[in-house]
Amino acid sequence: MIRDHVPEERAVVGVREPEGSPSPSADVELLAMLQEHAPREGQALAAYQRLIDESDDPDVQYLGRLILEDERRHHQVVKEMVAMLESFSSGAPRPTSTPGSGSRSGVELRAATSELLALEREDARELRRLRRAIQGASVPPLLSLLVELMIHDTRKHIGILRAIRGRAARR
Repeated sequence: MIRDHVPEERAVVGVREPEGSPSPSADVELLAMLQEHAPREGQALAAYQRLIDESDDPDVQYLGRLILEDERRHHQVVKEMVAMLESFSSGAPRPTSTPGSGSRSGVELRAATSELLALEREDARELRRLRRAIQGASVPPLLSLLVELMIHDTRKHIGILRAIRGRAARR
C-alpha cells in the first residue's frame, strides 16, 4: 500500500510498500542517515584529493581522479536524495535539480530509451571483445582495469535505462 500520509500526486508511480510498512518515523531515520553520510562523502573527497596530490605515480593519480569524479557525483547524489526526501515528506515541490517527471511522452521516452539501450548493448559487446584482445596482448595492466571499469559502467547504464523505460511504460 502507498503510505496514507503521502498525497496521491506525490506517490511514486509503481512503488508499493509492503503490508505493515514502516511508519513516517522511518522516513525521518532515512533522512538522518543520508544527512550523516554527507560529511563522510566530504571526507572521502578530501582523502582522494590528497592521494592524487601526494602520489608521484601517474597511474595512481589517474585512477585517483577517476574515483574522485565518482565520489563527487556520489556527494551530489546524496544531497539530491536529501532534498528529494525533504520534499517528499513535506509535500513541497521538488527543487529543480532533483529528478522529477519529464515532459516527454511515454512513447517518445520509450523510443529514446530503446535506442540508447541498443547503443549500450553494442558498447558492451565491443568492450567484451576488447577485453579478450587485451588478455592476449602485451599491454600495461592499467588498460585491462580501465576496460573492466568501462564494462561495469555500461552495465550500470543499462540498468538505469531499464528503470527509465519502466517509468516510461507507466506514463
